Amino acid sequence: MVFLKKWVLNIVSLSLFVLLIEILIPSGRIKKVVNMVTGFILVIALINPVLKLLKMDIDLEEFQIESGNFINSKEISINSDVLKEEQIKLMTGVYREKIIDQLEYLAKKNNKVKDVKADVIINEDYNSENYGEVERVYLYLATDYEENTIKPILSIKKIKIGKIGDSEEENQEETSSDKIEAEIEEELKEKIHELFKIQKENIIISSLK
Repeated sequence: MVFLKKWVLNIVSLSLFVLLIEILIPSGRIKKVVNMVTGFILVIALINPVLKLLKMDIDLEEFQIESGNFINSKEISINSDVLKEEQIKLMTGVYREKIIDQLEYLAKKNNKVKDVKADVIINEDYNSENYGEVERVYLYLATDYEENTIKPILSIKKIKIGKIGDSEEENQEETSSDKIEAEIEEELKEKIHELFKIQKENIIISSLK
C-alpha cells in the first residue's frame, strides 16, 4: 500500500514537473528533445512497479535529477540568449524614449518654439562598441512666429521711383522669418551637440507639419 501511494505521488509530481518544463521551454527544436526526455521519464515512472517485480528496479530519483539537470542546462543556455536579447530590446526602447523626451523638453525651453516632435536613430547593435550611441536626431518644430505671421492672399507692390532703400526694406521683411528660424536652429543644434555629443550635421531640424 505504501509502495502504491509513493508510486502515485511520483506520477503526480512528475506530471507537474513536465507541465512546468513545457511552459518554460520556448518552441523550437530543443522543445522536441525536452519532450522526448520528459516523456521517457514518465514512461519509467509508470513501468517502475513492473520492473520492481522483475527485480529490475531503476532509481527514479537519480534518473530524474540527471535528466532534470540536462533539461535545466539546455533551458538556461537557450533562455539566457532569448532573455538577454529581449531585455536589451526593452532597455534600448526605454533609452530611446528617454532621449526623445529630453530633446523635446530642450526644444520647448526656447520661448519661440510652440510645439515640437523629436525622433532619433541610435546604434542598437549590442555587440558594437558604440552600442546606445545616438547617430542622428530629427526635430520638427512649430514656432510662434509661423503662427502669428499672416500671409496675404494677394499683395500689390507699389512702384516708387527714386527711392533705392525700398527694395532693401522689402528684402529684410521677407527674410525676417528665415533669420528667426535660423537662430532657433543654430541655438538648438549647439545645445544638442554639447549635451549629447552629436555632430551638428547629424541634427536635422525642420518645420512641424
